[in-house]
Amino acid sequence: MSTDSATTGIFGASGYDWVLIDREHGVMDNSDMRAHLMAAEAHGLVSAVRVLENNAAMIQQALDAGAQAIMVPKVDSAESARRAVVASQYKAGGRGMCPVVPATNFSGAQWGEYAAELNDNVLIIPLIETMKGVENIAEICAVDGVDYIFFGLADLSQDLGIDMTLDIDRLVELWKVVATTARSKGVRAGAPLGYGFDDLADFGTLDSDLMTLRAAAEEALADFKKSILGGAQAAG
Repeated sequence: MSTDSATTGIFGASGYDWVLIDREHGVMDNSDMRAHLMAAEAHGLVSAVRVLENNAAMIQQALDAGAQAIMVPKVDSAESARRAVVASQYKAGGRGMCPVVPATNFSGAQWGEYAAELNDNVLIIPLIETMKGVENIAEICAVDGVDYIFFGLADLSQDLGIDMTLDIDRLVELWKVVATTARSKGVRAGAPLGYGFDDLADFGTLDSDLMTLRAAAEEALADFKKSILGGAQAAG
């Protein structure tokens, strides 16, 4: 979420496996995204960029900058999943070819090998965050090139008109449908952790950088106030 790529470096130094660079809700430009991607590479993190929408130009832009995975919001059908996959591929009708980008180290040498390797290894991760997406999970997971999906409980709760916290049991039941269906198609299912999805999750997220910072700031302030109060009571 933060524009400061130091947050990505901190998570990498702390031992995390992957990082989601949020361009759907995070207020960042291309330079900020590139800085986050460089920090992820420097710390051995798998880098995923969540784009604003299922848009070929946005997907290409993130991949050209060096993203290894693209998380695509509100995928709700096989057609929308297929559109995202095509945008990630160096093939006719797909991603535009340009060797002078960070992802290629600014070189067209051995382009054929590079393009083939990227086509095989780029990850397109549909976000399942509408009821239509839940209902169509089988056809989404059947799309060639979809090897991972992610469960978006916040937008799904909004789509259903329910409370994300009070109605978590309903969301857990829908998650079970999504995760078991994905697995039956050989697709790995991810979700935010700590909400009751952990047992079936193949991967997940823990928190955003700014929420982690806020929680640490609140804890530090509370501890300080407690120590001051304790010291005053002891002195009295």
